[in-house]
Amino acid sequence: MRQIQIEWVELNKKVTADLIPDNNPELCDLLWERLPYTSIQTHALVSGHHLYHIAPIAELVTTKAQFKVPDRTKSDDGTIFLSQLQHMAIKYGKLSEYLPAAPVGQVIAEHIPILKEAGEGCWDAVYRTKQVIEVRVSRKGDDSKKFYFPTFEEIKREPVRSLLKEIQDETWRTWVKPPQEILDIHAGAIRSGAGSCGQYFTTMLFVNGETRPLGYSGFGGLMQLCKNPEITLDTLQKVAPHFVKTPAEFLGYCGLDTLWSFTDRTLKLLPDLKSKEELFALVSMLALYTNQLNAWNLHFFPWAEGKAYTFATQSETLKKEVFLDVAAQHARSAKPISFTDME
Repeated sequence: MRQIQIEWVELNKKVTADLIPDNNPELCDLLWERLPYTSIQTHALVSGHHLYHIAPIAELVTTKAQFKVPDRTKSDDGTIFLSQLQHMAIKYGKLSEYLPAAPVGQVIAEHIPILKEAGEGCWDAVYRTKQVIEVRVSRKGDDSKKFYFPTFEEIKREPVRSLLKEIQDETWRTWVKPPQEILDIHAGAIRSGAGSCGQYFTTMLFVNGETRPLGYSGFGGLMQLCKNPEITLDTLQKVAPHFVKTPAEFLGYCGLDTLWSFTDRTLKLLPDLKSKEELFALVSMLALYTNQLNAWNLHFFPWAEGKAYTFATQSETLKKEVFLDVAAQHARSAKPISFTDME
């Protein structure tokens, strides 16, 4: 049985998990071969008690799971999943997101209480304190600090190699250290002044909304198309700008200048690329960079404002339903409405 260790450095928490390759041997082998690696820990914001982080494994995007549980909410606490969104995710409690997921491992029973404590600490960090928590995933018993990170050394031709190396270096530089551009956006220090009528909350919101699909669907989609033998390089050169140019350019306006610069330079190189392998390397590194930018943006977003939008109790829900029903009646009669009409 192969075992992995997952450590949350700042929380001083560490758990052991068994890899279970029965249903997804290819994914398990891929993970094992790329250990150890490091990342920043993120907590699910809509799923419930769920941890996830970006794994620096490009092949996750193009490796299809052989098996997915149809409803992850029914999985045991401690179940570890891998995703084509480059996620490693761990269920540690109640979930609402029932979407299918590919299981690859299980935290050992005696470490479930530690996992739950780590989950609570990660939620507090994302929701309230903004403490950065580094997560390290390694083979059990391996204390090496030489972490895996993709390099695409097989790409030698210039100027592709130089641009690829620039993207790689910037991605690694900001992998576990917050990018200054993200910090500036969340401090309202945006070069373009993006944000209508003297506020930048909407800008932070739009950065969040554009970065996620650009990394997951834009660059990630191009990665998958590069591996499709029926699609030629010529076709990819024609369609690639339609996947990524508009959102990347807009994100540059919102403060992510480096992302837009890398994307723009890649698109300008497109006509001169000689192989799908060159394009795959470029969009793979851009996907990793974009996905980690998204993780940083999610971390620093002021989610605590959500305290004003908590789910209603059953009595409050009933009162709102009654109010809406009365509102509809008054709308039809054009009579002003007040809460006294419900009494």
